[in-house]
Amino acid sequence: MDTEMSLRTFLAELEKNNSAEFLRIKEPVALDYEISALTMEMDRRKRSPVLFFDNVQGSPFPILANMFGSRRNFAAALGIGEEVLIEELARGSDRVIEPVLSRTGAVQEVIHRGDDADLGKLPIMVHFAEDAGRYITNAIVVAKDPDTGVRNASFHRMQVKGPKRLGTSLHSRRHLWNYVERNDAKDQPTPILIVIGAHPLFTFGGIWKGPINVDEYAVVGGLMGKGLEIVPALTVPLEVPAHAEIVIEGHILPKLREPEGPFAEFTGYASERSTQHVIEITAITHRRDAIYHDIVPGISDEHTLLLAVPQEARLLRTLRQHYQNVTKVAYPKSGTCRMHAYIAMKNPAPGQAKNAAAVALGDDLSLKMVVVVDDDVDVLDDSDVLWAMCTRMQADDDISVIRNAMGAILDPSNRGGLTAKMIVDATRPAGRFPLRHTFPAEAVARARELMSRI
Repeated sequence: MDTEMSLRTFLAELEKNNSAEFLRIKEPVALDYEISALTMEMDRRKRSPVLFFDNVQGSPFPILANMFGSRRNFAAALGIGEEVLIEELARGSDRVIEPVLSRTGAVQEVIHRGDDADLGKLPIMVHFAEDAGRYITNAIVVAKDPDTGVRNASFHRMQVKGPKRLGTSLHSRRHLWNYVERNDAKDQPTPILIVIGAHPLFTFGGIWKGPINVDEYAVVGGLMGKGLEIVPALTVPLEVPAHAEIVIEGHILPKLREPEGPFAEFTGYASERSTQHVIEITAITHRRDAIYHDIVPGISDEHTLLLAVPQEARLLRTLRQHYQNVTKVAYPKSGTCRMHAYIAMKNPAPGQAKNAAAVALGDDLSLKMVVVVDDDVDVLDDSDVLWAMCTRMQADDDISVIRNAMGAILDPSNRGGLTAKMIVDATRPAGRFPLRHTFPAEAVARARELMSRI
């Protein structure tokens, strides 16, 4: 019998294989602020362990945080090395395996319906002083295309507005937004599930971006190498991941808008921008010993990496359709892992760097700056990219600006949704150019061997 692919089985393997990066915190902590404050302090100290809180005041469940605070955990979920993570994700989106429908699943061991479906039963916390209230941050919303029935999974912030009411923002303006717009035109609610706590590969489905006609449960199956096990929801016409920790069932109400926010976004600011959609809860189900998985919002390593990793894979895939000499891409945290991108190219032809950057800007409307460097530059290292800009770029020739383009709605500096876009060509100029100093490979290997013993 196959081992279930769930959050808890993944955590057990993670703790077994790398206990130093899995911290169980048994001291009592407050539900509000303290978990997010500790996670952000870890970020500040350049540490990124998984944090498992066994004793959270007022919580019936243990709370998990910072699971995606390191690229190594993304790679561990796929069973690969960190160095090939983006390459594998770029290839993996082609594989699809249809889900497998079962009658019952562990996620429905405990059922709350009607008046008993009270959001107060869950340890939903206040993360930052500027937040409007309690927020579910690890909310993967599952919905079906109202015309085709194709399933979509996507992340959205969720503000508690009452025992059975949530506010949310669909500011990504992607598939779920499209579904709701079509249902609103018919004055019909949009049935949804909110999944809190699942195997990381299910989370990857929630951050995957692709065509609207691709069922994202099948994408998850492709990543897992087998069909995702699902069970019928209790109050909405959808299917629930059988081994999830917690699921909330409900509807996005048609045409109704209510204030939502501010909320600590990836930009590092408390954002008041919201589409102000409203959700009515119809049921809550969970495992008997459920784990509440929280993602610390704001400009935490976890929040920003969840933006960067899938987008890097998507952009690498897109660029390679046009330029096979693109070697790597990165969305740096200094650019909020969303609004700046670095592209490395091998021996780019004159003008090719600017063309590649233009493709990136067209593919991702959130980008404000794209820096293109040679393949000897480490795009995961801000200082190396800045060094290339310093020594290989002349601002009068190598910077191009596009004015009044569409930008990210959450960018606090945009002007009514419009922003400027900048291309920086920091590749070596054509002709004779000084060589970067290097070491023989044997010397580097020996130095690393010696370092491991010190």
